[in-house]
Amino acid sequence: MVANTFLATGAAAPHEAGLISGLVNAARQIGGSLGLAILTTVAATQGASSAPADRVHQLVTGYDRAFLVTAGFCAAAAVVAAVFAPRAHREEPSAVPGPAAEQDHASA
Repeated sequence: MVANTFLATGAAAPHEAGLISGLVNAARQIGGSLGLAILTTVAATQGASSAPADRVHQLVTGYDRAFLVTAGFCAAAAVVAAVFAPRAHREEPSAVPGPAAEQDHASA
């Protein structure tokens, strides 16, 4: 959660950080609510549609499908994060020596 919040607010202007933080937290709450609703619906419908009348088997079948859907959500989130996460920019060393390097050569 901390890494997600940092990625969302890291590049924000100081006067916008509160707004962005609020939007991130609201999206997290809404996503959790929708995720729970979707996964319980998947588990209930898959379990009810399984053939055996054994209630435990239906429950396991429903949860198995819900966990597979969750794995799909996690894979999609990983792809989105890899595509949209900001990249760190490294500066290449300059080929021209700076003043400190010139002083070292002059004193040698």
